[in-house]
Amino acid sequence: MVSGRNKNFAFTVIAGSLKGRKIIAPDLGITRPPLTRLRKAIFDFLMPYLPRAHYLDLFSGSGSYLFEAVSRGISQAIGVEHDKQLVKAINDQAEKFQVADKLHCLEGDVFKVIPQLARQGKAFDIIMIAPPQYMGFVDKTLNSLKDHDILSKTSLIICQHDTSETKKIDFSGFSVNQHRKYGNTTFTILKS
Repeated sequence: MVSGRNKNFAFTVIAGSLKGRKIIAPDLGITRPPLTRLRKAIFDFLMPYLPRAHYLDLFSGSGSYLFEAVSRGISQAIGVEHDKQLVKAINDQAEKFQVADKLHCLEGDVFKVIPQLARQGKAFDIIMIAPPQYMGFVDKTLNSLKDHDILSKTSLIICQHDTSETKKIDFSGFSVNQHRKYGNTTFTILKS
C-alpha cells in the first residue's frame, strides 16, 4: 500500500470486537507485523488469560499485538515503542477505533520505561516481548523485569524470538511454561 512518498503496510485484526479492522502502520523498514498465523496462534493460546487483564507490549512496532489484545478483551493495554511515527500511528488508530481508553502506546526506550512503570506502581498480567532479533534484547528485557517490580502475582511473559536463539537466552529467574515453535519463530512462555 503506497500513499504518495510515504509507504505503509496494513494488517487485519483476526478476532474479537475489532475483527476485520485494517490497521495501517508506516513502513520504516525496521518492523513488520507478525504473520497472521503467528498472531492467531499466540492469541488463541492466550485467550483464557485475556479478559480484564493488564497487558504490556514491549517493542510494539506496528501495534499488531496491541490491537489484537484489546480486540480480545484486555482491560488495559500499554505499548512501548521508540519510533515516534509508529507510536503516533498506533495511538491515532486507537482513537479512530474508539479504544483509546484501553490502548495507549508510549514513546520511549523500553529499558527506561520499565523502571518508570515500576515507580508508578504499575503491574501487568501479560507482558509481550517481541524485540528486534539477534541483539540480546530478550535477555536484557528479562533482566530489567527482574530488577523492576511490574509483574502481577500470576504474570505470563511471552518472549518472541528466532527459534535458533532459544538455547542462548537466559530464562533463569522465571518458570518456563513452554516453548511454542512456529517455524523460525518461537514463543517462550514464562510464569513469574
